[in-house]
Amino acid sequence: ILLFREVLEHVSRIDRILTAPGGSLLLAGRSGVGRHTAIELVAHMHRYTTISPKISRSYKLKQFHADLKAAMQVAGIDGENALLLMDDHQFVQPTFLQLINSLLSAGEV
Repeated sequence: ILLFREVLEHVSRIDRILTAPGGSLLLAGRSGVGRHTAIELVAHMHRYTTISPKISRSYKLKQFHADLKAAMQVAGIDGENALLLMDDHQFVQPTFLQLINSLLSAGEV
């Protein structure tokens, strides 16, 4: 793993945000600048469980609900620190983004 200055800046920002109570973030920008690597590094540093839905051709709203439920169970019921990691290609339906927005703003789906 190569740690460029830009990646280290991402790591420090991500670490600060995710360790704050109720911390959540949306990273946007050009590809290849190390956002995914920085998030995985911070998750590993803090021993967070990283959860990312596995998208396939038949992935629909029902499977997305099941994946969100599993992520919330890991964080809520199991009491583990969890990080829900979603890339832009995983939002195959506009409803997925609405559910994530609802989860971030109100804490419910």
